[in-house]
Amino acid sequence: MIKTIIATIINAILYRFGGIGKPFDTKYRDLGCPAISLLWMIFCFQSVPWWIHFIAFGLMFAALTTYWDSLFGYDNFYFHGFMVAFAYLPYAIVTGLWMGFIIRCAVVSVFMGLWCKFFSNDWIEEFGRGGIIGATLPLI
Repeated sequence: MIKTIIATIINAILYRFGGIGKPFDTKYRDLGCPAISLLWMIFCFQSVPWWIHFIAFGLMFAALTTYWDSLFGYDNFYFHGFMVAFAYLPYAIVTGLWMGFIIRCAVVSVFMGLWCKFFSNDWIEEFGRGGIIGATLPLI
């Protein structure tokens, strides 16, 4: 529980830092959130092969670099959230924990989309989107 709270807070901060601009860079979000989530996964899924962690890190990094506006014509936070959660597909494949993976994909997707629909303040939006990445890790 403590690890999840810490991961949630740090992910929220890093996600926001990645959106602030100078003096920060998007890599705070793009690399920071996958790194914190990776640490959480390493602590909780110690029997998973190292290369699964590596692949999931890369997939989450890729998912965090876009809001899919090139595909949808606008920032689609529902799909952004889905892809951030979907990045952990390698864990579902190796562990067989499909139900948790599917639930997490749905929760992160719906939360990020609705969160951005109801809040227009950048600080609130980005803290919320970043926080949900860490807060939902136990669903896996």
